[in-house]
Amino acid sequence: MEIYLIRHTTPAIESGICYGASDIDVAGTFEEEVAQIKAKLPAGDFDVYTSPLIRCRKLATTLFGDNITTDDRLREMHFGEWEMLPWDNIDKAALQAWADDFVLAKVPGGESYEELYTRSMDLVTELIEKGNNTVLVTHGGVIRSILAHATNTPLVDSFDLKVQYGRISHLHVENEDIKVIFYNS
Repeated sequence: MEIYLIRHTTPAIESGICYGASDIDVAGTFEEEVAQIKAKLPAGDFDVYTSPLIRCRKLATTLFGDNITTDDRLREMHFGEWEMLPWDNIDKAALQAWADDFVLAKVPGGESYEELYTRSMDLVTELIEKGNNTVLVTHGGVIRSILAHATNTPLVDSFDLKVQYGRISHLHVENEDIKVIFYNS
């Protein structure tokens, strides 16, 4: 079984803003980025799942048409009260407390990275049971958490796995063992 993880293209938001679960549209570079992704996509039939957020849905429908399934488990991390705030405007003590234990600590009104990991892996486990070649169009946090599982990387170290906008990662699954073929192509 093959699983391809595709991160959405560049979002239309200025840098320095905390966002995750906010529904941000794509930047004006969308068409160029889509062309680059299309050139790297393998041929074949795939079950396609996408985050319901527009930056992923738009990419999924552009690449695969309407034959896609949206799944909330592919959403980016919910930053709760911090969503859409400039990082510089978030209380420094609260931000530091979260940064000191970002795997388990919940953002006020949001979720922890471990919760994101759990919901992401719940979906991956279901898909492995189905056994069909699959494409997931999703977000950096979700992709990092899945790659962390596949590479036995502790979640606390998973942000060392850089996942750029519009990049594809390829996983091969055999007997429920997940191997990374490549990431960030």
